[in-house]
Amino acid sequence: MPSGFSISVIIIVAAAVWAISLLYFGVDLSWDYAKPFSVTVAVVTGLLTAFDRVLWRHWPFRLFHKTPDLSGEWGAELLSSYAEQGGRENKTITGTATITQTYTSLSVRLVTGEEPNTNRSFQLAGRLIRHNDGVYEVIGVYQSDPDILARGTQTEIHYGAFRYRVIGTPPKKMSGHYWTDRNTKGSIQLKKRL
Repeated sequence: MPSGFSISVIIIVAAAVWAISLLYFGVDLSWDYAKPFSVTVAVVTGLLTAFDRVLWRHWPFRLFHKTPDLSGEWGAELLSSYAEQGGRENKTITGTATITQTYTSLSVRLVTGEEPNTNRSFQLAGRLIRHNDGVYEVIGVYQSDPDILARGTQTEIHYGAFRYRVIGTPPKKMSGHYWTDRNTKGSIQLKKRL
């Protein structure tokens, strides 16, 4: 979402164009026209914030965009090439992904494993992209923090990237893959929990 400064600049540019147009058409200008500037900035900022956080999800605002609402909990199933010491490759890992979303931002957190050997992954950078054919994908870079007791014996802190294709309208599933700086990779299936 644009910052308060950005909104102020946009309003100043719009007001300048408006003032030049009025002068061109012979309308006398005075400083009285500038009095409601701070109120205008506050109202526009408030409306944009409300749209970014809440309104974009609801009718009638959904008529003006096609951004899918991915927020909520998703059941995750990963097929990984990672092999623990002495373990087998291509094992299935289950977990829960929690997606927090506004109109302009997206955050993904994934928890796998069971206590005490949980592994928490969180997105460092990411976004929702729309391709020319209308297909949406979630892409990102993440950090994985395994439980302290699992480090050194089962796994270590590592970094990776992911790409999920959004399936359905409204979205009920995502399918994709990931790869890590440990030279491992895998596929991932996410299913929306109601």
